[in-house]
Amino acid sequence: MRPLKISRDELLNRCADTFRRLGYNGATMDSLSAACGLTKASFYHHYPNKEALLRDVLSWTHERMREILFAIADDESMAPAERLQRMGSKAQKLFRDNTIGCLMGVVAVDATYARSELMEPIRAFMDEWAAALARIFSEQLPDTDAAKVGRQLVADYEGAILMARIYGDASYIDGVTERALTQLRG
Repeated sequence: MRPLKISRDELLNRCADTFRRLGYNGATMDSLSAACGLTKASFYHHYPNKEALLRDVLSWTHERMREILFAIADDESMAPAERLQRMGSKAQKLFRDNTIGCLMGVVAVDATYARSELMEPIRAFMDEWAAALARIFSEQLPDTDAAKVGRQLVADYEGAILMARIYGDASYIDGVTERALTQLRG
């Protein structure tokens, strides 16, 4: 395999942004290779097709979110409310800044209709996010109730991300965190 002219992280970051902006169906190998400054031919040396690339992008994105966002739930040096507040603030920044933002949501819409096999890594991502939130609530609720709260919060955040994009107003994301904090303290 030929060496990349850019780092793997940079390649995956640029491809994640392209998939986020164009969706799975809208992103082409031409647009993905151009975003990375590579020829399409050299791109095919590293990824045999768009699906293989997207699987790598989803895995890379999931790992980054695990390190950047989900790990906060396990930081026992903070009280549960502080962990939830920090996760909410971090999520708002990630989704507002158009970095790895709503990639999972964008791809999930395309995958639901055209590429159902891509739903597995998206479900794994959503499940881990819900589990991280559930761990915060499990200090006050039975595990099954905490798991329900975690899943509902992910649904609320995903809806808030969509509304924030539609209206250009990140306060929708902050609102989810505020309601969750009220529930946690309640």
